[in-house]
Amino acid sequence: LLAMRASEANVLGDPVRAGRLFQLACWALIVSAVFDTFDGLVARLMKATTEFGKEYDSLADVVTFGVATAVLIYCWGLHLFGRLGAGIAFLFLVAGSLRLARFNVISAKTDHRYFVGLPIPAGALALSSVINYAPQPVTDKRFALVMLVVTICVAFAMVSTVRYRSQKFKNAQKPVPVQVVLLIVLMIAMFLKWPAEFMLIFGIFYVSSGPVVKLWNIA
Repeated sequence: LLAMRASEANVLGDPVRAGRLFQLACWALIVSAVFDTFDGLVARLMKATTEFGKEYDSLADVVTFGVATAVLIYCWGLHLFGRLGAGIAFLFLVAGSLRLARFNVISAKTDHRYFVGLPIPAGALALSSVINYAPQPVTDKRFALVMLVVTICVAFAMVSTVRYRSQKFKNAQKPVPVQVVLLIVLMIAMFLKWPAEFMLIFGIFYVSSGPVVKLWNIA
């Protein structure tokens, strides 16, 4: 809704208001990602994990990180390409839904420390971090072309077999090393000081970490 209101404001000649609305839409996705990180942890602590819950969580992820993100990226920049832009935004949605379906099938057979393929919340945050950093609606078709390619790359990363380090908290009772605690505190401090820059750098780092580690292992 925020993305569509931003698109309307842009059409009416108010790019400043459109930029603010796009930023709010990005922060809505960030808050959703926080809840998505901890919902499984809460379910495990309450001993309330079920197959129904797992499937319903995936449905929520498709809507939140698939549909909403596709609308966001289209309204912000891909609309300059018309139907092609809409098709690429839809490609992101389809790739994310396939990624979630595969996760539900193979989750019990894989190493829980890693994801096979880029998780859809990470893909959504990678795109929204760019929008949050530069929230003004895209008017330069060359930059829009870059974002078109980026969206395609993120979509294919989700359906790839490249492994990504899991950010989920599987065991809340396991002691955490003090170095990890200090690193988390440092990251929180940087996020509070430079939120847009931190999200952009972290998004680029995480999306590229899978292919870089795979190439390193091959080498």
